[in-house]
Amino acid sequence: MADRPRVLITGIGTVNPLGNDRETFWKNCLSAASAIAPIDRFDAGGLPIHLAAQVREFDRFDHVPRRLAVKSDVFAHYAIAATAEALAHARLDLAGEDEFRTGISFGNNSGGWDLCERGFREYYEQGPSMINPWQATAWFPTAAQGFTSIRYGVRGFSKSFACDRASGATALHHALRSLAWGRNDVVLAGGSEAPITRLGVAAHVTTGELTRSADPATAYRPFRPGRDGLVLGEGATVLVLETAERATRRGAEVLGEVLAVEQRTTDPADPAGLESALRAALDRAGRRPAEVGVVFAEGAGGVVADAVEARALARVFGPRGVPVTVPKAAYGHQYGASAATEVACAVLMLRDKAIPPTPGGGDADPDCPVDLVTGTRPVETDTVVVVSRAREGANVVIVLGRADTDHHHQEPERSMP
Repeated sequence: MADRPRVLITGIGTVNPLGNDRETFWKNCLSAASAIAPIDRFDAGGLPIHLAAQVREFDRFDHVPRRLAVKSDVFAHYAIAATAEALAHARLDLAGEDEFRTGISFGNNSGGWDLCERGFREYYEQGPSMINPWQATAWFPTAAQGFTSIRYGVRGFSKSFACDRASGATALHHALRSLAWGRNDVVLAGGSEAPITRLGVAAHVTTGELTRSADPATAYRPFRPGRDGLVLGEGATVLVLETAERATRRGAEVLGEVLAVEQRTTDPADPAGLESALRAALDRAGRRPAEVGVVFAEGAGGVVADAVEARALARVFGPRGVPVTVPKAAYGHQYGASAATEVACAVLMLRDKAIPPTPGGGDADPDCPVDLVTGTRPVETDTVVVVSRAREGANVVIVLGRADTDHHHQEPERSMP
């Protein structure tokens, strides 16, 4: 089969509970800082959830024109801010690009909770005439993509994806395909979430996936004994993706390469789905399991979910056969923004040759046979795997590498993700 275009990462932007820019966030990841703390944005009394990882010191008017800000929700503001940093990092001025050949591929699981909740209060306390007229368009999960496209004049092939915890990974899968198939020259890929409102947290409680712990230091304990769920996070990460030929032509700094993305959907209690996705992604990337230097795992913190993921990793890499880390245990699970944030971590790890740790304290549960990275660890590798899983059974595997590493790609089948 014909070789497909190589897809490179040339820019990273992030808004995160650990820092509202790329380098601050990464420094705090490596230093094992944690953003998990008691909820103080609203009165959480009466809720069974005590903790969250909240974005701090973010002023939307520093990033979004006032006329656009009042029409949109916080999760769109995060996405616009992350996009600005990513474009600056890539030294890419979209005004000079073909607007019909630049696309956006964003993940979002739950839409705009802040604006939605305010709308309910306006309706019930002040009457229908007081509701924000932009309520219907601003809360919808596609709004981050839509308002970012308005802000930057993007009119190319674009989509938004809602796939629970794997929303952002599914968006990255689509972004890779849109470049490989020649639909876009540049894609802004990633995701955004802002669920930390009283109503948003209450809704996530119904998933059964949030920890009831009140101890910030040990609440989110992926793969460890005593784990009982994840801590909700928020924020956005955006990656600038472009073909190698184009990046070389414009002299872009290359941060990393997306070698492959594969997705399988099966019974979430069956490790065969993730195992299949891992093997398929490595095969498409032209990599052997022994060449993978680290896995950024889903690590949802569930008793069954983590055990299933660990068994799948053991089947492919061997028991404790590859370092496994879950840095989101410091900044909360970001759902739609999660996968792009972990891709950013992986690329920065390749640059600095240091694996960020998994906070939460203690070694892995015997039921989870993984080499869990509990302190910052040096690493020499050219290949990294990012795993994203949804509670309904979606398994997405992303294989990343250094851009200067030789490999062979096969052209992907022409079916939509």
